[in-house]
Amino acid sequence: MKKEWLSIISLSIIATFLFVSIFATILASAYPYLIWNNTSTLELPSSPLIHSLFSGSGNNEINYKKLFLNGKINAIFPPVAYNPYEKNLDDILIPPGGGKFGHYMGTDEVGRDIASRMIHGTRNSMMVGLVAVGISLFLGIIIGAIAGYAGGVTDLILSRIIEIVITFPVLILIMAVLAIMKPSLINIMIVIGLTGWTSVARVIRGEFLQRKNMDYVLAVRIMGASHWRIIVHHILPNSLAPVLVMTSFEIAGAVLIESSLSFLGIGVQPPEPSWGQILNTSKGYIDFAWWLTFFPGLAVFLVVVSYNLLGDNLRKKFLVRT
Repeated sequence: MKKEWLSIISLSIIATFLFVSIFATILASAYPYLIWNNTSTLELPSSPLIHSLFSGSGNNEINYKKLFLNGKINAIFPPVAYNPYEKNLDDILIPPGGGKFGHYMGTDEVGRDIASRMIHGTRNSMMVGLVAVGISLFLGIIIGAIAGYAGGVTDLILSRIIEIVITFPVLILIMAVLAIMKPSLINIMIVIGLTGWTSVARVIRGEFLQRKNMDYVLAVRIMGASHWRIIVHHILPNSLAPVLVMTSFEIAGAVLIESSLSFLGIGVQPPEPSWGQILNTSKGYIDFAWWLTFFPGLAVFLVVVSYNLLGDNLRKKFLVRT
């Protein structure tokens, strides 16, 4: 894959977003990394950011940027010196690059920094994709393996259940469930995971039906291996290639669904940041505040396209191998 530039680009983009999601707290924060030459009357920790991380909370009443601009302290700030919840009514709908400390992606309707909200929203969006797909893979592999290995009536019942679930439009089903449940990040991950397992189950079922009567499986069965050992140690490892390919597409789909739900107002709830939630706030200002649409839309586009390109490349490689 390293010989193909599209694969390198897609992996680099995914790795960048994963890096940002992991280190969001230290990339975008109103707390400085380091403070020295404190001439103010306040007792400040030498590293407010580290202090806030380990203590679980910081002093939100202290405006470190104001102290820095007034010459009261010398400090090193994160690349984006704003937290995603920080409101400033003097900086409402500032275009990218404006503001005293620099709003690289502009601000929203209440003066929150879009760059900070994008960085912290990356964590939420990527978490939804990974956790939701993890849940769907777990359920799909278990149900598909049982159906394919057991066969007979068990396979018939489980296959009908899979077909019934597939008939429901996924997005509408998720919207209906979230209309009953309280919309939250955890509920979104669970609901997407519980509605996305059917495709994985069908693939695993087909792989088990194909492989359970192969010579190497019959050999270990004659040797007295238990059903559990045959499934876990022999059939399942040889059936995961198509699932690995599907994982990339499933993550892309989960990120897109979360963004769609947040855009419709039933996903991640404000003030918690997410790409779809930022897009939701842009609806009333789309005619002049272009940055509210452009940056989250670009992020969703890059992640979805990168995962799809990665999945397509994996599919081609596995097809060549087989």
